[in-house]
Amino acid sequence: MTAHQAQSKLNEVYDFLISFEGMINPDNIRFSRWLRDAQALRNSNPAEGFLMEALVYRAQGKLDQAVDYAEKSYRLDKTVARDNYAILLSEAGQFKEAIALTLLNLQEDNFNTYALKRLIVDSSITLDKEALSQGLSLFKDPNNQFKDLLHLGHSKLEYFEKEIFDLEQTEITIDSLIEVSSIAAKASNSYYLGNSQVSMTIQHNEVGTFLIVNEEIPSIDIDTCFMIHDKYTEYLLDSDLSFKDYKRIVYNFLPLEDDSLPNDDLLSQQGILV
Repeated sequence: MTAHQAQSKLNEVYDFLISFEGMINPDNIRFSRWLRDAQALRNSNPAEGFLMEALVYRAQGKLDQAVDYAEKSYRLDKTVARDNYAILLSEAGQFKEAIALTLLNLQEDNFNTYALKRLIVDSSITLDKEALSQGLSLFKDPNNQFKDLLHLGHSKLEYFEKEIFDLEQTEITIDSLIEVSSIAAKASNSYYLGNSQVSMTIQHNEVGTFLIVNEEIPSIDIDTCFMIHDKYTEYLLDSDLSFKDYKRIVYNFLPLEDDSLPNDDLLSQQGILV
C-alpha cells in the first residue's frame, strides 16, 4: 500500500466517524477491511496505523481497545494522536485522563482551539473549575479571533458555581456525578456513534431531592434507549459505587424529539478530528 493509498484509507475512516449518526453495527464489513488496512499502514507509518485502528475500534463501539491503540499511537508520535487520543479517552468515560491530556496539549500548543473546546466539554461534565481556568490561561488568542470561545469558557466557570451549589442541595458529591457520567458515556458510546445533548435539573418530591440527567440522542428509537440503559445499569451495579453514592441521580437516555442538535452547542459536538 502506497503512502497516498494509506492516507486515503485513514481519511475514509475519518469521514465515516464524522458523518455517521446512529446505532453501531460492529459487524459492518468495511470495519474488517479498515482494520486490515490499518495493520498494513503500520509498516510505513506506525503512529498513523495504530491511530487508524483505534478509530475503527471506536466505530465498532470497542472503547477500551480504541483507547489502548490510541495510546500506542501517542507514544510513537504525540502530534499524530494527541487530540484524538483525548477524545477517545473522553468517549470511553475517562474524563479526568482526557482533561489531563488536553491541558498537556494546550501547554505544547497554546493556539490549539480544538483542545480548548474539548476542555470546555469535559470540564463541564466534571465541573472542574481549576482545569478550565488553567486551560483558559494557557490559550493564546493574539488576534482576538476566538473571543466567543473564550467568553463561553469564562461563562462556564460561573455556571459551575451554580451546578456545584445544586449538587450540595442533593448531597451528591462531584466524584459520584463524575463516576455516573463516566458509566453513562461508556454505555452510550458502546452502542451509539454521533452527538447527544445532556441536560441536568434538580427535582424535589415527597421522597427527597434528586438530580435528573437527561441524555437526548438523535437517530435512535426508545427501544435502543432501553438497551443503552440496561448496559448503563449493568456497569453501574458492577462499579465501585455504593447505592448511597448514586441513589439520588436519575440518568435517562431518550430519543431526541426533533432529531437535530444546535450546531453551536459545544456539548453536542462529536469529537473526532480530521
